[in-house]
Amino acid sequence: MLKLKLLSLLVCTAAAVSTPASAGWWIEADDLSLRSDIQLLSDSGYIRQPINTFPLMWSGIVQDLQQLDPATLDQDAQQALQRVMTLWQRDRREVQASLSLAGETEQPAFVRFGDTLRDKAQAQASGSYQTEHVSARLQVSQVSQPFDQNKSRLDGSYVAVKAGNWIVSAGALEKYWGPSFDSSAILSTNARPVPAMTLSRHSSVAGADDWLPAWTFTTSFGQLSSRAEVPDAKLWQARLGIKPLNSLEMGFSWVMTYGGDGYGNGLNDWFDGLFRGGQIEGTENMLAGYDLRWSTSLLGQPVGIYWSAIADDFGTKSLQLYKVSYQLGIDTYIRALSSRVYLEALDTAIDCSNERKFNCFYEHSTHYDGYRRYGRAFGTSYDNDSKVLNIGILTQLDSQTSWHNKLAWLRLNVDGDRVDLPSQWTQTQLPARTVLLWRTEQQWREQADQWKWGLEFSNTLDKASGSRDWQSELFLSWSRHF
Repeated sequence: MLKLKLLSLLVCTAAAVSTPASAGWWIEADDLSLRSDIQLLSDSGYIRQPINTFPLMWSGIVQDLQQLDPATLDQDAQQALQRVMTLWQRDRREVQASLSLAGETEQPAFVRFGDTLRDKAQAQASGSYQTEHVSARLQVSQVSQPFDQNKSRLDGSYVAVKAGNWIVSAGALEKYWGPSFDSSAILSTNARPVPAMTLSRHSSVAGADDWLPAWTFTTSFGQLSSRAEVPDAKLWQARLGIKPLNSLEMGFSWVMTYGGDGYGNGLNDWFDGLFRGGQIEGTENMLAGYDLRWSTSLLGQPVGIYWSAIADDFGTKSLQLYKVSYQLGIDTYIRALSSRVYLEALDTAIDCSNERKFNCFYEHSTHYDGYRRYGRAFGTSYDNDSKVLNIGILTQLDSQTSWHNKLAWLRLNVDGDRVDLPSQWTQTQLPARTVLLWRTEQQWREQADQWKWGLEFSNTLDKASGSRDWQSELFLSWSRHF
């Protein structure tokens, strides 16, 4: 009863102060436990906003949750509500600072949703400030044995301005698009974020007189590295998310690499590549696709089925997808175990043409490093020509502790051919191999500190030589918020 009163007070406080002047602006793609809580509240009908576009704006989430009476919720929803609102209260502070340390015994080969380490070790410090109309963060990282040779980074730093219901930001922000809990074929946190100018809708809430459903939109123009195969190429990204029904969420994504040294970099060139198929120069690397998630209930348990189709080529005139990678997933929340279970299958081994069966997804003849940054794909960390099956279970042990276990069967670079890039390393430069993997990790959080530790064991079969290799990894991270 005392916990219920405290939760009611927390929600009432949020209702009293949930104005643009005090609310935190967005949720980042770095906390799988928080995402699972938001998904549970959405599947239960308490959140009516699209939630599969990260950064995910707090505004619509909090507006829905502040209308709830905790006494009417079941125990799992009450606990999820309490955890979400506690993190929102932390994020909405005007001035914040944090320190974090993270390390792993091996170089991480895969980066999934919620993973924050791409290199063997990292120390990070950040400070942020936000008012009603301005938000800014300076985040400095020092990395040991970086995969891209950049030991010092400003990833995660930004300046943002709110104008009406829109946010304009400049910086390098992590993005993740799609309903999957492991990896997304169109945009994930596998590669380092690109410095970009971004326009995003702040609140996805549909007005009382609005004929549109709840919707969100984001688009950005980014600057790629001078070390890219086409130096200083541009990366345009856009996504529309809508929730026409409480049980259905849909997302439409479109990305394009264009321009760079020796090519057109103006808005006319962007328009030509986007809407005319690059008739002038024909040098764009374009991907597009859609995803959807349908929620229902089975035997009293919430169940979700999700699907994505991401194409390596897109006909702008016919609106057709070509060379399509598919992903299918199903998840459920088992109330008796306080656990979310998910099963996902992903196939990036697509038929490219009659003459070429593999080695086209993410690849491009002009932007020779493909849809990647420093060798890591912007999409799935399994890269192209792979078939992947993941099953995971995320258990909430108590209000502060979550435990995530995952089994994965990975067929990587199935054709065995290599896509050799002279300046970068990619998964496709490794031989064909089958990996069986088990990963376990535990996250513990209190008001100021957060710990995360885990183990990963894998067995890799080299398809060419027939040899097997066992590997184990230990990782640990700590962060403190001030």
